Amino acid sequence: MPRFANATKSDPYRNFNFRIFMGGVEVAACRKISALDATVNTVKFRAGNSTHTVDEQLPGRVEFAPFTAEAGLTNDTAFQDFANLLVAHEGRPTRAPDPEFRRDIEIYVHDIDNTPAIKFTLHRAWVSKFTTMSELAGDGNDVLFESLEFTHEGFTRENQS
Repeated sequence: MPRFANATKSDPYRNFNFRIFMGGVEVAACRKISALDATVNTVKFRAGNSTHTVDEQLPGRVEFAPFTAEAGLTNDTAFQDFANLLVAHEGRPTRAPDPEFRRDIEIYVHDIDNTPAIKFTLHRAWVSKFTTMSELAGDGNDVLFESLEFTHEGFTRENQS
């Protein structure tokens, strides 16, 4: 009988059990969030005295894809208030200063027993796109949604257990 190093089964976490905090305040109405994505760009290099026909490849700058959160449209204005920090409009003649419009976004993934298992933190996030509501259709039966796209400067992961 073979022996395994780790005989206990560890089920993956479900994707429907999460909570999002913006600036320390829970935004519980989110129904969907996009994947967190980081890309290390490749820099091709060839020395002037190289006789090789193949370029060397070096790691370059890191890019983080924008993060999107989607929620059902309600009377709660948390998304809109955060988005409007960068949009000049009636009542706000200029955009908010730099430290004011950036927030750390925390995403808690819960296990099947609803206990926080993993925490992701998006650092220095700000709203780069705000969709105040989805399409309207006279023959529709769908729920209205609003969405925020965040640009951020990286993310970290912490295990909670």
